[in-house]
Amino acid sequence: MILYMMALAALILLILLYRYLPNKKIFACFCLTLAVAGLIVYYVWPRPEPPKTALSESEQWERSQQQQIFAAWYAGYQKDLNELDRNWQWYHHILENFKENNISIQTTYQRLQQLEKDSQSLRDRIAHNAPPAALNDGCYDLLAEVMKKTSAYADAQYRTIALTKAAADPASMRAESQTEQSRILQSVMIRESPVGLYTAKEITAIRDYLDIREDLPSPQ
Repeated sequence: MILYMMALAALILLILLYRYLPNKKIFACFCLTLAVAGLIVYYVWPRPEPPKTALSESEQWERSQQQQIFAAWYAGYQKDLNELDRNWQWYHHILENFKENNISIQTTYQRLQQLEKDSQSLRDRIAHNAPPAALNDGCYDLLAEVMKKTSAYADAQYRTIALTKAAADPASMRAESQTEQSRILQSVMIRESPVGLYTAKEITAIRDYLDIREDLPSPQ
């Protein structure tokens, strides 16, 4: 309605200008400027979103089932993420304690040895954690991509811990000074540490598709 009124006012103004302006070139430049401004307003002016089509009862029931399936899967997935985070924090804590000379190389090796076992167990569990088969194809494919990224991250984390443990083995450690030993372990950590796990795009797409509005912890 506002646009129509603006167009009508512009038309009246053009008629008056054409009649009373002595120089027609000025009138032509003004018309060109007005046309450009009108195009800009047309493309920039916000348009109302089309109303969402109401779902039938069967569609509402199907969406509710999909939401429950995803929510149950996501709860278990979040536990795996928390365990990955705990393992990684403990890994850094061990290396930092050794760097500060708070623990011996023997204790460092023993702790990394146990952490390696825990990390391997988690890696294997994640590798076999397939998306729920009951999800529709679109959501299933997105979750498959999430699990592919997560499995690769868990494997890289395990590899870093295992290589650091091997480097910390007192039986094969060539460096004698604690400072040099710490430098060796730190170099393994820097060289082998995995990049971040980024799955927020896929999770957000699923939540939008299923119209999930409640707050869920968001992965990176």
